Amino acid sequence: MTALVSGRVEQTLSAGRRYGSLQSFADERVMAGGNAGLVGDEVIQFANAELIAEGRYRLSRLLRGQRGTEHEIAAHPAGSRFILLDPARQPRPNFSVSRIGIEIAWRYAPVPQGPSGDLSGEIVLTDTGKGLRPFAPVHPKAVRDPSSGDVQLSWIRRTRVGGDSWLNEVPLGEETEEYDVLILDGANVVRTIRVTSQSTLYPAAQQTADFGAPPATLAWRVAQISRAYGRGVTAETLSIL
Repeated sequence: MTALVSGRVEQTLSAGRRYGSLQSFADERVMAGGNAGLVGDEVIQFANAELIAEGRYRLSRLLRGQRGTEHEIAAHPAGSRFILLDPARQPRPNFSVSRIGIEIAWRYAPVPQGPSGDLSGEIVLTDTGKGLRPFAPVHPKAVRDPSSGDVQLSWIRRTRVGGDSWLNEVPLGEETEEYDVLILDGANVVRTIRVTSQSTLYPAAQQTADFGAPPATLAWRVAQISRAYGRGVTAETLSIL
């Protein structure tokens, strides 16, 4: 879970594409998932919505990078798309894993006219499968054993399913538990390690093979693996050893 933070974003909805209105929520409702919106490719949540002009709101008391979109946090320019993510209003098309990467034509129309009426339309989209992409792990840590020179790498996984509890480790959320650990030398990946737990050992002998000698700092990444999607979002860190 994430605490509400100070923040502000203004979003203008272009004429002819404004639907509904925004409203302020108490912190408790926001922390329970309310007032979520897509700005660019980042999911935010907001507690305060202040109407400052027709079709223009100032949103404040924000949660940024929600639902695994922390890598999309940015200073979004004026005119960026804004979509209120209201579960009660969102259609739920049945996309199967087998159709990831395939274009899908989706027809829509007001009820009861039907898809062949003069008010119907069509959009073509590609199912990217991002709803299956594992979130980036958190709290990456590297600790060197002073006697052997080996480095223990560890992290904490996240989950898309039942991840709000503070009491226990979050559920796995994947068919199997797998991670890719990538060791970096500058921008180059010099070693990739596939593991099945939230830690791995990077022996001194491998460090010497990769860098010529055990390094004083270590740049590395870790990503969880989904059998349906593949490698998820990576967490990258520079550890001082």
